[in-house]
Amino acid sequence: MKKLNVFFDGSLAGHLLEGQCGVLCFTYTQDWLKSQFATPLSPDIPLIDQEFHGDSVISFFENLLPEGDVLKFISKAAQISSSNVFGLLERFGGDTAGAFSLLPEGMFLSDEPHYLPVTKQEINEWFDKSRGIPLNISGEQARMSLSGAQDKMTVFIDSKGAMSLPLGAAPSSHIIKPSINHRHDLAHTAINEAMIMLLAKEVGLDVAEVRYEPELNAVVVTRYDRIKDENNQLRRLHQNDICQLLSIPSGKKYEAEGGPSLQLCFKAVLERSARPAVDKKRLIEWVVFNVLVGNMDGHAKNLSLMITGDRTRLAPFYDMLCTVVYPSLSQKFAFKIGGENRLKWIMLRHWERFALEIDIKPQLIKNVMADIVRRIELALPIVTEKLRLSVATTSDSRISLLIDKVPPVWMENPSKSIR
Repeated sequence: MKKLNVFFDGSLAGHLLEGQCGVLCFTYTQDWLKSQFATPLSPDIPLIDQEFHGDSVISFFENLLPEGDVLKFISKAAQISSSNVFGLLERFGGDTAGAFSLLPEGMFLSDEPHYLPVTKQEINEWFDKSRGIPLNISGEQARMSLSGAQDKMTVFIDSKGAMSLPLGAAPSSHIIKPSINHRHDLAHTAINEAMIMLLAKEVGLDVAEVRYEPELNAVVVTRYDRIKDENNQLRRLHQNDICQLLSIPSGKKYEAEGGPSLQLCFKAVLERSARPAVDKKRLIEWVVFNVLVGNMDGHAKNLSLMITGDRTRLAPFYDMLCTVVYPSLSQKFAFKIGGENRLKWIMLRHWERFALEIDIKPQLIKNVMADIVRRIELALPIVTEKLRLSVATTSDSRISLLIDKVPPVWMENPSKSIR
């Protein structure tokens, strides 16, 4: 039986085992169960001395891996089947989302995390040449985390701005997401995401910190699940996305695929949140903002809970961009709002039905919608000017055209929605 060590930050928390026919089992260590800092992987894998298996284990660990095209790329590059969760985590589990990391049996976390210095030019060359193949360097980096998995790269950026690639299980501090150059139908996704995320921040939503990096034609995202401790060491923070909370595989992150509805997402967050009233309002604003800016891809894995001791709260929002400017992508919202997910068909009655589903007064939805529309109108010139200045040194005029193109998309619908 093959085994992976599962660490919570720097402590050995348990073991993931692969039995016959690829069956996954998980057990906590006795030391972890006795620890005052013990934290469960997820609500369905509580801190008790038993062997866990089934959907709860599969969904938690499978949701640590990337999805879709990214998974296909790394699977092909590493010659590991995309359905082989254990094999992929054995190869790429060193620096996953949240606090848990995985290493092969007999390997332990190093007291001194190892990093490989890298320049922006080298990052650009790699993205240009690789077409998404994960970096492959000898030695410790043979077990490197998901740095450079197709459309993103995890890096460590120090206080002076120098970049390094995390090796083995070393934690990353940022995620670099360049424009998806291998998809000509998805032009300038980096400036698109930077625009929407910066707009969300300017509007007042709690979002991951981002900046646009012209030299990389990429959005650089500061990881909110990492923090510096009193010794200036980077530490991991625990989180569960909605799929992990509900033991749902990532293949069902969309409601249309049998995944959770908005009503179920609200219930999952509010039952666990230490501040349910605050997080409920934040969720409502997230739904409204996504619809207004034309982000149809706000699915269940884009919502997470941060878990610190006995306090749980909704994590900052992330992965938001205006998808409706790309005709090849779905023009339907990832969730149904009051039974409707077609953007141009979402009317006042659907918002009112949605309000009843999440147990609030319909007038509150109208107030939130009107307020966010007002805040977007005030924030939009500020954000677009910042982005124009950041791309002023680039020679690609199409980026400026995208900045001009995105706003009209979302401003067509809100006035109709709140009438």
